[in-house]
Amino acid sequence: MSGAKLRELAGLNVVLPRSPDRAAAMTAELESRGAAVALLPLIDFQFPADTSELDSALVSLRSGRFAWVIFTSVTTVRAMVRRCAALGVAAAAAVPAGTRIAAVGTGTRRALEDTGLAVDLMPEGDHSARGLAETWPHPQDSDPEGGALRILLPQADLADPALRDNLTSLGWDVRAVTAYCTVDYPAQGVRFTPAADTGADGTAPLITAQDFLGAAPAGPRAVVLTSPSIVRRFLRLCAPVPRGTLLVAIGDSTAAQMVELGCPPDAVASQPTPEGIAQALVIATSTGPTN
Repeated sequence: MSGAKLRELAGLNVVLPRSPDRAAAMTAELESRGAAVALLPLIDFQFPADTSELDSALVSLRSGRFAWVIFTSVTTVRAMVRRCAALGVAAAAAVPAGTRIAAVGTGTRRALEDTGLAVDLMPEGDHSARGLAETWPHPQDSDPEGGALRILLPQADLADPALRDNLTSLGWDVRAVTAYCTVDYPAQGVRFTPAADTGADGTAPLITAQDFLGAAPAGPRAVVLTSPSIVRRFLRLCAPVPRGTLLVAIGDSTAAQMVELGCPPDAVASQPTPEGIAQALVIATSTGPTN
């Protein structure tokens, strides 16, 4: 990275609505470019009250009943690892050799590889569920072994059904199961607490919605919104958003939710990665707030 890029976000106060265990990589990227980062945790994750459907799906997965298993987030991987441990199964052994693995995004792929699972398919351009659906093979172009045309799709309780519907329309038999529930932070149920992301330095302070709405920081401020559920919670707790605040969306579905709720983004990341977010912030700071 050039010296100019190292300071391209200098003076910008960035609020990340993430908990410390999920914010390290993005925090490190933004701080390396000169931004001051604060964390405003809004959502958390916990297992559903009844995990029997997820546990049954994991047993079926291990027995080779699926041709594919799809992981759409790091959180899904973490939920799978925790439930496998509860079932007495090593996560690396949860997916048999005849079942292929698909991942959405580099973070999800890295989490799977760290678990000992190799990824067979990841969208090259659009690192999203939409991008995965666009690159998904047609059943007639596949040669599944014991899994026939079945796909296991563990996901959040609030997951958009578009991926499942698109794959079903191609002729695949998709079994979507709830791997975790999205709740207000902090979770009150059975939370799976992962290790902090690699590179965490613990320097980003935690703030509350009251802090955010209180005294304005010296210099410009931006908020990075990373999912439709975070958009809804952010606007519920932090509206009206102080004038001059830059709003950046991690991707199209998040941006669409912002528009629907009357709070359009000032920039949308081209990729849901720390680098993509940083570049979107550069664009937002150069054009200024639209609200």
